[in-house]
Amino acid sequence: MVSTVINTREDLDAITGTPEHDAFMATLRGTLWRLEKNDAAGVWHAVKDNTTIDLFGFTRADFHGAVAPELPAYVQPPSDVPQAVSMRQARLALLGANLLSQVNAAIASIPGAEGEAARIEWEYAQEVRRDSALTQSLVPALGINDAGLDAFFAAAAAL
Repeated sequence: MVSTVINTREDLDAITGTPEHDAFMATLRGTLWRLEKNDAAGVWHAVKDNTTIDLFGFTRADFHGAVAPELPAYVQPPSDVPQAVSMRQARLALLGANLLSQVNAAIASIPGAEGEAARIEWEYAQEVRRDSALTQSLVPALGINDAGLDAFFAAAAAL
């Protein structure tokens, strides 16, 4: 099987009317957009890109009816932030950040059965999970945001 090498517009024009020409034009049509992922917004965007067709002397007008590709579903990239640390790591990190006494006071101030459950969890759990209800309830009491919580878990995991 002989393969046609297409490096220039002249190479392409030389095979006009052949299946290879049609296939190459379809490939060029597929280069009219590039997909860019925007992690901050949680979406993909189709961005017009004439780089490849410019190399062959085409314009977008040469590709009648070309439409942007369907955008893929956005998938959040995996986080490097640990989702759990040992209780030892959590307490040492809180101590190092001068927050341990605040956490102990906040847990001690939770009333009723909810408070008893929080104190049992704080005293006897093997690990502290970033997504636990107790952890999430302590975030405002400590005056930190999600980025601060991420930094805390990263620092704790290093201990």
